[in-house]
Parts: sequence; structure tokens; C-alpha cells
Amino acid sequence: MAQTTHGSGAASGGSAAPADADAVRRVVHDLAEGSGVPAPVHRPGRQGAARGPAISYETFGANWVRRVLTLERVLRTLDQVLGDQIALGPIGAGPGRTFASVSFVGTFGPTTGKELPAALLTYAIDLPISVVFQLELPVDRLTFEADVLVPLVIAVHTEAPLRLRLAVRTPRPEQIGLELRTDTRRGAVLRRVAGLDAELRRFLLKVLDTELAKDYVQRATHLDMEQLIAEAWPSLTSQFLPEGPHDRR
Repeated sequence: MAQTTHGSGAASGGSAAPADADAVRRVVHDLAEGSGVPAPVHRPGRQGAARGPAISYETFGANWVRRVLTLERVLRTLDQVLGDQIALGPIGAGPGRTFASVSFVGTFGPTTGKELPAALLTYAIDLPISVVFQLELPVDRLTFEADVLVPLVIAVHTEAPLRLRLAVRTPRPEQIGLELRTDTRRGAVLRRVAGLDAELRRFLLKVLDTELAKDYVQRATHLDMEQLIAEAWPSLTSQFLPEGPHDRR
């Protein structure tokens, strides 16, 4: 009788195994089909990434440079780098630099520009400056005011390993627009006799070239993108990383 009971139990266990396996397969199948799994929750500002057509790394790099360094961003950066004013002087002039002295105050206006057709990303930029010149002579002090327009060209160069260099090209003196004014007859005569317009254009260009060569301008025109992205990474990732368990549902 003990043998019969044992044999019956073995038979029962053998018939139950396939049934259990089928049940497990159905459960796993339902899970794989998504049955019982909560649907993803979409929250405002946390949308999934849209996909575009595949492009090469080379095309991506070219697009990235153009979309990052747009004309508007370059203009606003130049405005912020230069600030509101530039002042210089008094500077000795004439024989032995003791005959006269020149003081210069320029107030920058908002820059404007356009993209130029070129192999590199290149912008033509107009820099307006309202200028006050003071010329201190042994017997007189003359004041001149001028509306100045300086045409600049900025070309974007790529350098290893991941650097951008904004090369700023200044104009020739004769390319600088200058409308000079003075309220005195003596100033008008001196302007004509001394060829003051041409001299002031050369002076302005020297001042601008000196300013653009300073360290603070060089830092703003030589961009290590790897370093900048590394420093900005926490802020960037906050735009797409989950903020907590509720974002992982």
C-alpha cells in the first residue's frame, strides 16, 4: 500500500509540472506584453527627446558651431565685452610729447551685423562709437565730437581638441566712418589745416587694436568648449535627469 501511495504521488507531481510551467509562461508573456505595467506618465517640461534624421559627426560639428555662435549671440557678447565706455588720456603729443595733450572718451552703441558668405562662419559687424576728443594746446583747449562707425569682421576658427577662436579683424583707417564736429572757429581751421579727420581715424584704430589685444578680450574670443561644457554640465543635466522617484514612473 505504501508503494501504491508513493507511485500515485509521483504521478500527480509529474502531471502538475507542465501545468505550472504553462502558468508561468502566461504570466511572463503578459508582463512582456505590458499587461499590468503602469503606463508612462508624461509631465509638462519633461517630454521625451524628438528624433531627427541621422547625420555624420562632421555635419553635426558644422551645425553645432553655427547654431551655438549665432549672429545675435556674437553681437551681444561683443557688446558685453567692450562695456559702455572707453577712456584714454591725457596723452602727450607733438614735439617731445610736451607741446599738446589729447584726451579721448568713447561711448559704445549697440553693434549690428550680418553673416558673410565664406568658408568659415564669418560676420561683418558695425561698431558705433560716440567720441569726445579734447586737445589741450599751450594757448587753448579744443573739444571735438564725432560719430564713429568701425567696421569689424569676426571669423570663427575651430582648433584642437575642442576650441573655438573668434578672430577679430579691424579695418584700415580710411574704412572708419567719422563725422567730426567742433563749435569753435579755431577748431574748424585746425581740423582743415592739420588734416585732423585722418589723424583721428588712425588714433581711433590704434586705441581699438590696443583694447582688443588685452587679456579680457582674448579670454572672450578663445573658447575652450570642453572646459565650458564641463563647468556647465550640472546645469545642463538638470534639464533632463529625473528629479526623484516620481520622475521614474
